[in-house]
Amino acid sequence: MKPLTDSQRKSLSALWESLPDEIRQKLLMAAGDNGRLAETLKMLEDDRRQNAGETVALPPLFSKFVDVTGRETDPPSHARFSADNLNQLDALNQLDAMAELSALDAPSKGAGPEDIQAWKSDAAKRLSALIDQAESDKKLKTRLTGAFGAEYARLIEDAACLLAHDAALGAALKPFDPVIKDLSPELVSRARDSYDEICSAAPEASLWFLKILTARLTRTAQIFRVVEKIGRKSDDALVSKTDLADIGDLVLANADFYAGQFDKAPETIAEADAAGHALEQFVKVSVGMTREFGIRKDGHWGKTLFAIRAKASSALEEFFKQVETDFPRAVPGVSKGKQGLAKPGALPKEDLILKTEAQLRFLAIATEWSSQAAVGSSQKHAADSVRQEMDDTVRAYLEILRAAEGEDVEKATAALDICIRYMHAFNDDENADLIQRRSVAVRANAA
Repeated sequence: MKPLTDSQRKSLSALWESLPDEIRQKLLMAAGDNGRLAETLKMLEDDRRQNAGETVALPPLFSKFVDVTGRETDPPSHARFSADNLNQLDALNQLDAMAELSALDAPSKGAGPEDIQAWKSDAAKRLSALIDQAESDKKLKTRLTGAFGAEYARLIEDAACLLAHDAALGAALKPFDPVIKDLSPELVSRARDSYDEICSAAPEASLWFLKILTARLTRTAQIFRVVEKIGRKSDDALVSKTDLADIGDLVLANADFYAGQFDKAPETIAEADAAGHALEQFVKVSVGMTREFGIRKDGHWGKTLFAIRAKASSALEEFFKQVETDFPRAVPGVSKGKQGLAKPGALPKEDLILKTEAQLRFLAIATEWSSQAAVGSSQKHAADSVRQEMDDTVRAYLEILRAAEGEDVEKATAALDICIRYMHAFNDDENADLIQRRSVAVRANAA
């Protein structure tokens, strides 16, 4: 199954949004967590939530954390926290037996902004206190480490900072949509002004303003427009030595995250589609970063970026070489029969076919992005090799089919069907349909 085109995605999204809520939920549950259908429905649901401005379900205390809360499959800019993290922090917030019950309960609906901020500030203090308590309380430290890992202190500190400055961050982010498709010059100037304001009102939260803004961008690298405006510098030699370095590091972490999604060969079509999406995002982030900002090879960001690119290029080139080696072994074999005539040979097993389909899908998707990933030549060489091997095999089996008799007709047909599967996986639907028609025509004429 090919990746959805933009028009297909828009049409399916419109259909998905038109369904009643209970039907959408039943379909999501029936699709499960894995597979192409599950991924497609989750994508449509994410689109619907974004268009509707909906947020993921989080504890009321952490409702404003949605921009930086995600899953393991989300890039670092979108996943500083997980829903599980925040639920556990919500439980920890209520551990302090000395805290008054009224301080633990969320303010009533009629509460004003000051009451809500006071509630969150109290929670921030209690959470921060846990870090010091854990140094003398081994049981608590074990619990925190088990829940959040060895870096539990940093995660709790980040959560406490967001809570303590919830109102200031809300005011700074108010002019910006939950999803920003393009960071216009006007929005860049507005971001600079908001940043200056929050630096004065709550300097500890200024970096979080930029991180949340980064998470809202569909084109992550556009955050460098704000970095340049704030830092008044156009390359990383100077800006990367300031507090703004954390934003560059966050974008680089995204690039590294995506590069890690295609560092091994996919074994299913779903994995291939996911790897192809990761490659697309990697190119958009890494190339976008250099287009948006003056990344110097000898600068901090430059050294890191080029190391990530080198790693990604190496993984892709290794994959392309692997395809060239593996594919000839995955096509149906041709044997010599009586009088030296060709006849059907051994057919590949189903597990090999599935693996090959995955390789071909990722190879096809890479066509659009490989040049920008500096591996265009390797990708083209592998793709040309696959096409030549496919053409030779199809041609041979069409000739076999013309003269075949008995069970050889079924064997030759099965071999062509495998080739057709490979063509579909390779996003070569036109040739797949052509070979399908020719196979049917040859059998009809031989009958």
